[in-house]
Amino acid sequence: MKTNDNNQLDSETLAKYLSGEMSGVELRDFENEIAVSEENKTSIEKMKKQWSAMKGYTEPGSPDTGKAWTKLHARLKNEKLIPSGVSATKSPFVPVILKAAAFILILLGIGSVIYFQMSRKPSVEMVQVNTGNEANTLIKTLDDGSVIYIAQNSLFSFPKEFESDSRNVALKGEAFFDIASNPEKPFIIETDEAMIEVLGTAFNVKTQNGNGFELIVDRGKVKVTLKNDPSHSELVVAGEKISAVKNSLVKTKHTANYSTMWYKKHMHFKDESLQNIISVLNRNFNTTFAVAEKETGNRKLTVTFNNETAETMTELICVTLNLKSQNINGSVVLSENKEDAKKN
Repeated sequence: MKTNDNNQLDSETLAKYLSGEMSGVELRDFENEIAVSEENKTSIEKMKKQWSAMKGYTEPGSPDTGKAWTKLHARLKNEKLIPSGVSATKSPFVPVILKAAAFILILLGIGSVIYFQMSRKPSVEMVQVNTGNEANTLIKTLDDGSVIYIAQNSLFSFPKEFESDSRNVALKGEAFFDIASNPEKPFIIETDEAMIEVLGTAFNVKTQNGNGFELIVDRGKVKVTLKNDPSHSELVVAGEKISAVKNSLVKTKHTANYSTMWYKKHMHFKDESLQNIISVLNRNFNTTFAVAEKETGNRKLTVTFNNETAETMTELICVTLNLKSQNINGSVVLSENKEDAKKN
């Protein structure tokens, strides 16, 4: 559809279409453009009905054009859309003026609706992960490379794709966050009691349905702000723990221990790419997994590891995806088992 630089409809083209002056190729092209968007198609249909209704002003039995003109004149004058010399008094030319003025209002009204539809921001598609009573830690790799380890009885919400200027997620329950660094797009976690802002770090967050909040920083630095008192914020660095106690934030020193490594004990991946899985394993267990081909890394896998050795992990992956492994320059390289593929 023909628009100007501000994405607004070309009033000249619309007038030509509504008045029936289009024909042939021009009419076909215009209607094809309209058909691309259901919203624009609906708006044009409304304009056609309003245009047809205006024809009644010049036909027998039409409404009181004098009264309509007086009311319309006041509105147009107020919005500075009518010359100062045009009188509100009814005259033989009122139907013509009224028709033209009404058309202006239609363009302003419907045009603004279509402008809004064309320029509005598409809604963000959210994904929710509810772990339920599953004893395993569900691991999700987000589209920015951040890895989230979600504990049982937790609800984690995140967008399928992050917006251009921020990375916003929400958590109810407990999760360990390993956030990919991006100073231009802060990572923000919303809980019942606090807002957590990070640039790139690793930390554990535990909430208790509005009855408690705890955050332990493993590395990096985060900013915690109470939701019921936005003026109360604290910076928390590695080796520190912060808790919400009686509507205030309390910060203490913290030493990492086995209990804080809960997320490594029973790691569950659901419909995750092999590349994301081996990246998480290499990060947590000093393994050196690699894939020979990009296509292999893109293959999806659902698997659980319960304190397995690197050898057992390798066997589980290879059996599930029918891959083979080779030790090359200190790395365990996974590749397609082409020999078995030939046999089949």
